[in-house]
Amino acid sequence: MITPHVIVVLLLLLLLHIAMVGSIKVQIVTYNTGNTKPRDTDSLLPLLGLKQDPDIVSVGFEELGDTNDWENEVDRLLSQHNYYRIKLVTMSIMQIVVFAKKEHLPFITHIETEYTKTGFGGTYGNKGGTSVRFRLYDKTVALVNTHLSAHMDQVQIRDEEYWNIMSEQDFDDPLSEHLYDHDYVFWSGDLNYRIDLGNIDVRSSIKAGKCLELLQHDQLRAEKLAGHAFIGFHEGKITFPPTYKFDPETDIYDTSEKKRVPAWCDRVLWRIKAERMEIAHALNWGGENDSSDISSLSSFTLSDKSDVSGGSVSSLSDHCEVDGSCVSRPFLTTPTPNKKGRKKKKKKKKKKEMDISDDEALSVRTPWEVMRKRTMSLMKKTAVYASSTGSAMLRTATGTSPIKVHKADVADPERFRNLLNTLEREKVSIVKEKYESCVRSLEYKSYPEYKQSDHKPVSALLDVGVNKDVEPLVSFAMEKYSWKNGDRLNITVRVRPGMSLTSWDWVAILESNWTDPHKHYLTYQYVVKETVKFPWESHPGTNKTLYLVFVSSKLSAPVAMATLECV
Repeated sequence: MITPHVIVVLLLLLLLHIAMVGSIKVQIVTYNTGNTKPRDTDSLLPLLGLKQDPDIVSVGFEELGDTNDWENEVDRLLSQHNYYRIKLVTMSIMQIVVFAKKEHLPFITHIETEYTKTGFGGTYGNKGGTSVRFRLYDKTVALVNTHLSAHMDQVQIRDEEYWNIMSEQDFDDPLSEHLYDHDYVFWSGDLNYRIDLGNIDVRSSIKAGKCLELLQHDQLRAEKLAGHAFIGFHEGKITFPPTYKFDPETDIYDTSEKKRVPAWCDRVLWRIKAERMEIAHALNWGGENDSSDISSLSSFTLSDKSDVSGGSVSSLSDHCEVDGSCVSRPFLTTPTPNKKGRKKKKKKKKKKEMDISDDEALSVRTPWEVMRKRTMSLMKKTAVYASSTGSAMLRTATGTSPIKVHKADVADPERFRNLLNTLEREKVSIVKEKYESCVRSLEYKSYPEYKQSDHKPVSALLDVGVNKDVEPLVSFAMEKYSWKNGDRLNITVRVRPGMSLTSWDWVAILESNWTDPHKHYLTYQYVVKETVKFPWESHPGTNKTLYLVFVSSKLSAPVAMATLECV
């Protein structure tokens, strides 16, 4: 019998599960500072989004005048709100600095950084990308800040720079050795993609309040859809006007002699690895790992005894945009017939004395054409095709949504392409809907009040799914210690099974507003056999509340924290 007491307990367990398998908020900022310095006290505060109480704050700067000025200002502001610095990476005049709330410290490990120079043929760091990656609870996360090549006609160069950054940055974590291996990749920066319209048209649209209509001419969106760059990346809804290029100290678009065309150069995007893998699998028509169900057609291989003329299907993982437009391009690899098939082909060709044109002969060889012809054959042989209605029922990969297919859809090559496009779009939309809750855009905005640069800063507040039901790798035996002046302080460290300590692990004593244990420690001691001993001489003074922080050399991160009362 279910009593009210049992119901209350079940509700509490459900709430606990929701809290553990939940999400965190990530604030991502990109700002091309135009070689300027921070001005008014707290001027960066709105950019950091502290009113929304983010768990992680990532700030990327481009065209820095003095790399220390902006970093120090961010550090100062976040230190007042219980954040600590995960990592900072600076390359020439650009950098990325990432902070997190201290409550997440035990669950942010395996921190690494990378950078890629793309300026002047990869020799100079004025263009390129910097990144910080780490494990966050049960996920691997990479935050990338980039500055790509400028000018309207450099689209292909920007695409190449994207691929260079994505492919060249490697890491030591076996879970994610490359950028594209990470569960989440957050990509921000001055990407420099422009609007493919004339200056007069763009400015008049902005002046008329119709700037959002310009998005259909946005180069970044066009390159994504064409599969040239940023494949599988998502972006929040743009509701703000172009963020480049302004006359400094004004809200007026460029009036200089060059009169640059306004554009959304400054962007924040994200990529979900699991979504990309599932989409690639869903579109792997007839591939080795394809388990999709399209009625009795065996995923369009159409035969249980042979493959598609020896052909194979590409994985599509990162080489083609998959928003339902794959079939319009030859994503299926051209088959290589075996020797026996080639002899038969030659005899047939000789017998017919070139009744078939060269173009038609080539089209017959393509896998999608083979699939089309085998579909026709299967429909006839199995009597699936009903001559009275001229239709057959095929099911999509989910097995839940039947679609009506006319014989003409298969007989006509172009209609068959459209059929495959229809099936692909449905597959992709189902997968995307499934992963919508993994990363949700809560806010995507620019800041027109910032006038010192020719760019406006942009930020994105994202709700990111993680499983918080994870045990820390290292912890202190107590959450709170008391240290009496004149006594030694002995501390015990607990290590989760499978985790080992090194002789370079250490425990630091820090003040409450610390952000970096390597810079802000008052004193420290190395860990010896899971114990730490502070001599009485290093007592920091009475009537102080401080922090003990365990810094792991193996995990490249501070991974445990406790309170220290000094009396």
